[in-house]
Amino acid sequence: MHNQNSSEKKKVISNGIEIPSEGSLWLLALGAVGIKAWRKKREETKNKEKSKEQNG
Repeated sequence: MHNQNSSEKKKVISNGIEIPSEGSLWLLALGAVGIKAWRKKREETKNKEKSKEQNG
């Protein structure tokens, strides 16, 4: 392995893709946004099912 300075360090995730250290925070934020959207969609689906039960 060759020498790398701190700005070139990379992290390897399970499937072998190298992610620059600076990208780690971006990936974490992207995951949080995805989870927030998933929760919102799940809540909307629950509300639709409840209204169908009450009206049906």
